[in-house]
Amino acid sequence: MAISSAFKTPAAGEVVSAKNILDITQDLYEQLVKLKQQRCSELEQPETLENINLTSERISKIQKRIMAMDSFPSGIDKKTVKDTLKKLNSEKELKKVQKLLRDCTNADKSQLNDDEFIKQLVNDTKILNLLNLEGIKLVNLKASLSALLLRIEI
Repeated sequence: MAISSAFKTPAAGEVVSAKNILDITQDLYEQLVKLKQQRCSELEQPETLENINLTSERISKIQKRIMAMDSFPSGIDKKTVKDTLKKLNSEKELKKVQKLLRDCTNADKSQLNDDEFIKQLVNDTKILNLLNLEGIKLVNLKASLSALLLRIEI
């Protein structure tokens, strides 16, 4: 009996303590959490009241310029312009929106004539994927890793 169980017992070099594996994985997890926190803090820019006010002023400037226009260029209607401004206003805390507004009020885009300006504004907003003009709605997709593993096993 002792001989038969000796053949089934793995060699001492092949046995790994579960405690060692758990300790290593816990250390790795903690390092990943620290790295994530570090990267998140690098990406986040604290929103100050000054930034929000400046962004709101830029939106107001653009609105005033659009209100002064007699007509819109072909292919762009009043609803599209209204949706564009509404979306920019609702997403004004995003850096990419702030950059777009800065470009439209202070950079070369502000020097464009009215028709080109409005075309560029709507097009840039589309590029940022802020407008869903084709009726596409935003959705969330969740996948459970356990469900995925379960399906692979079957």
